[in-house]
Amino acid sequence: MSPYFSLCKKAMIRSKEFEFYYKQDASHGAILKIAEKAIAANRIYVTLDVAIELCERLDLLEQLYQEFRPLPENGQLGYQEIVEPESTYQLELSVRRHRQNLQITQSKKRLTRGPPDNINVPDMSDFRQELVELVENLSIHCFELGVETDESGLSKMVRGNRIAVIYCPVRPWPWTHSYQRQQLLLDPQLVGLILFDRNVHRIRRYCERVYPDLMVDAYVDIDYDHDEWSVFYENLKVRWIRRGQQFRINERPGTLSLKHEDQWFTA
Repeated sequence: MSPYFSLCKKAMIRSKEFEFYYKQDASHGAILKIAEKAIAANRIYVTLDVAIELCERLDLLEQLYQEFRPLPENGQLGYQEIVEPESTYQLELSVRRHRQNLQITQSKKRLTRGPPDNINVPDMSDFRQELVELVENLSIHCFELGVETDESGLSKMVRGNRIAVIYCPVRPWPWTHSYQRQQLLLDPQLVGLILFDRNVHRIRRYCERVYPDLMVDAYVDIDYDHDEWSVFYENLKVRWIRRGQQFRINERPGTLSLKHEDQWFTA
């Protein structure tokens, strides 16, 4: 494989231009270099798997930013840390004169050695969208999509080192009593309908056939009106979670993990 990075896209984010480079890697599928064009020294390196994790952390910070009102004139709003064998990444979200700034710092590097690297992102929402698009495209070419079944008979859709988990950002996930909830969260057929078919009527028919008591259970536990379920089916999403990582079901809109809930699942 080539030792050189190839430019794969450019993105203008609030008057600052970023360049995204990649090279194929036998161990990681691909390695990305994300750089500020105006300042060549400002860049970070991430494996494709870490880039997927970075998208998830940016999503959490974006939710925090939307909920943090009123914004202070200056100050730090949020912090996330990604600790990986190759590197450690610190994500610091702050505001300067009422404008957001996200600094991503990469340290303890095995991939590139040397002192810490960093980039400053003026709009994390636009940056995340650009990164998500790139990660999705590279994942298709670098990671084979497949279904695996564990010893208990539970099937999962797999891409590289990630497991597909179903969630809904605008409605709580319903409590269910009639079948294993983990089966519903990881159902590879439902994942396929959400990712590739994108037909809300087929998604709904599938759920009503395979999980016939889903809405009944939810009415009892969440007390949602029947008409609101069209919103639920229209907004089902898939999040790729690292294999072996623990997570909780979202019991309120926009969340996949709540620390006060009592039931953990493992991807």
